[in-house]
Amino acid sequence: MLPIRPFKTTFPGMIFNSIVFVVFFISLHFLYWKAPKRFGNIILLIGSVIFYGYWSIPFLFHFLGTILINYFLYIWASKYPGRVSLSITVILNLLNLAFFKYTYFLLSSFVDLGIAGDFGKQLLIDSKSIVLPLAISFYTFQILALQIDSHREKFSEKISLEKFSLFILFFPQLIAGPIMRHGDFFDQLDRNRRYSNLSFNSGYILIILGVIKKVLIADSISVIIDPVFTHPGDYDSISLLASIYGFAIQIYCDFAGYTDMARGMALLLGFDIPPNFKAPYFSLSFKEFWTRWHITLSTWLRDYLYISLGGNRQGKIRTFVNLFLTMLLGGLWHGANYTFIIWGFLHGSYLVIERLLGLEKLSQDRPNFLKFLSAFIVFHAVCFAWIFFRADSASLSFSIISGMFTNSGQMRLLDIGPLLLLVISGIVTQLYEFLPKKSKSIHFRYREIIVPVFALIVAFLTASVSSQASPFIYFQF
Repeated sequence: MLPIRPFKTTFPGMIFNSIVFVVFFISLHFLYWKAPKRFGNIILLIGSVIFYGYWSIPFLFHFLGTILINYFLYIWASKYPGRVSLSITVILNLLNLAFFKYTYFLLSSFVDLGIAGDFGKQLLIDSKSIVLPLAISFYTFQILALQIDSHREKFSEKISLEKFSLFILFFPQLIAGPIMRHGDFFDQLDRNRRYSNLSFNSGYILIILGVIKKVLIADSISVIIDPVFTHPGDYDSISLLASIYGFAIQIYCDFAGYTDMARGMALLLGFDIPPNFKAPYFSLSFKEFWTRWHITLSTWLRDYLYISLGGNRQGKIRTFVNLFLTMLLGGLWHGANYTFIIWGFLHGSYLVIERLLGLEKLSQDRPNFLKFLSAFIVFHAVCFAWIFFRADSASLSFSIISGMFTNSGQMRLLDIGPLLLLVISGIVTQLYEFLPKKSKSIHFRYREIIVPVFALIVAFLTASVSSQASPFIYFQF
């Protein structure tokens, strides 16, 4: 688990890999399917409120207030469409996000530059007590997507407060995505969802994969590599390199594991929410990587930031600038820290250089050796950027890079063998993401019996591997 930086959530609430959540989901699942269909959405809405409120009641009211204000803004913009109403909506949501997430970072930057004064230093000390609301980065982007799409597409039907709230609050994807669009959800709300029509095997397999990725692989890697990233100067170059590979797989299995669980549970409730990963470490280019990694964020950045900046419509130089700025701001979205800015800088540079050289247009029909070489280069460049994403500070990041070349540390990881086995296992789990959708669902009998039994098996597996549920990495963002 990543060390907590300023403005991070203090308690993760009902983590998917915890017993309390399993009990919550079994109860909600039973009530949802046994209650009259007209109460289905209300049950999901109440369950989602309980899910979020379990973390913090005060921030639940903040969240509900944010939704209510945005609904009023949506109604206002529907009556008086235009740039003014949209601008006010965007600014208010970004100010809400910026206050909680970036106040400390901005004040610390002013102090570092020597322009804050004593008053600014005192504000910096006081701002450390600010707690980052759980999921604020994700639900802010989802709200903005809905508001901007309403402005652009002029929805033909008015969205009710119930549907608007459930779209934002839907608990499987609330904490860390996928970041849904209105087309991913509202059409399904109006369908007559039937228990007999569910893709149960898909839901089961996704939840099993999520548990394997998160509990068996990601959490096991975390225990091994955390000391290395905390004190990189103590370890030799082999340990540092192995730990970088380890984190690349850890963050994939942790985040993709969350998404698999979220999608699996959504399927068991009758909803098919969009995938967020598609074997990203098999990518042959950086452009392809960002169509496979955190897919809903990358498409959000493309549709609402890159295109708004001008996209590729204003010449090559402007296209490069827009691409670079999009990735830089995407890095800042992940966290208020110089390391995330460097991470975004690196990925922006990768994409610009690749497009400048025309490498993203290389044919998929190239020889297998060149495909392997391309995937090798992309994977290692991504791993290099992960150093800054994982480290708590830029100085620690550079210490890791320096240590790999100087081999100045004296300690070596004793668990390099198990770590490499976990890395290979994490790569293998991506193979499922290549399977066609129709091969992931098989109909079978006795579904009503299997759902609760399966949930108990998952709970037992989780409890037997780890005595304490570990929060997901992306809960911090």
